[in-house]
Amino acid sequence: MDLLENEWYIQAPWGRIAIIAWGNCYDPPVLLCHGSVDSAIGFRPLISKLPKNFYYIGVDLPGNGKSDRLPPGLMISVSDMAYAINVVARHFRWKKFTFIGHSFGAFLGQHFNLFYPGRLNKLINLDPINFFAIPPQDFARWYHSRFTDFYKNYEKFNTPVKDGPKVKWTEALQSLRSNRPSLSEEQATAVLNRLSEPAGDGYIRYTYDLRIKLMHGPAFSPEHVKKLFTSHDTPILTVACQNSIDKELFRNTAFLLDEAEYPSNNFRFRSVVGDHDVHISNPERVAVYVSQFLLYGLEGMDNKAKL
Repeated sequence: MDLLENEWYIQAPWGRIAIIAWGNCYDPPVLLCHGSVDSAIGFRPLISKLPKNFYYIGVDLPGNGKSDRLPPGLMISVSDMAYAINVVARHFRWKKFTFIGHSFGAFLGQHFNLFYPGRLNKLINLDPINFFAIPPQDFARWYHSRFTDFYKNYEKFNTPVKDGPKVKWTEALQSLRSNRPSLSEEQATAVLNRLSEPAGDGYIRYTYDLRIKLMHGPAFSPEHVKKLFTSHDTPILTVACQNSIDKELFRNTAFLLDEAEYPSNNFRFRSVVGDHDVHISNPERVAVYVSQFLLYGLEGMDNKAKL
């Protein structure tokens, strides 16, 4: 039997945060966070394959999905998004919870774990390709690729939804499927519906906040990244897609995928065949590891306990 699905909004200082909930609120909580320019709807296929004795909350990050945007003006950082996660956790009065993040969501989960130490029972990263380190000689280039570009295009990045360009639905769907080829038409339609609004005569407007595309985190050097993200004891599982590994998308933070680099022996790594959206297109490949880790933690990964 599938878990009961519900949607509602949580109030934040700047507006509403949309969530999708699956399961019974009395069960142990698991928060799921999507990647950049996406929404919680993408976790629906994975949820159907996970253990039923958890309470799953999928969040539309500010400016994504059905959630309100952050106030217009300045750039958005991972710190802003981490506060949004805390708003959700505080709403449910969770003292501790498990965090599952895909892509940027994994990057966010790792930072939340630093900003709010002791709050996470477990941390699960799904294809965390957004982890990068900035060698000192590249700091200037990093700065101009983020801040200078943002302010050169300030009006574009702060365009209200009502003033955004109209796009034909069919063309928008074709573009989405071209960028995310593993999604079926039904899956791509569900994603697009949550990122747009009707504009009449077969046209739509995108509703996501363009500033998300230049969202930034601290410019850490490789040494800082390694020290920060490997020197805590929160149990971590990372499931990476083989396509991302083959494309060397982890090239300057490959140490984050190495179990031997974590002094507390709190990290486990698995890879699966597929691309960045494999948790949607082939959720069973990811679910087998996520389920094992949810139920049995690090010991379960090592001992291969039966589900």
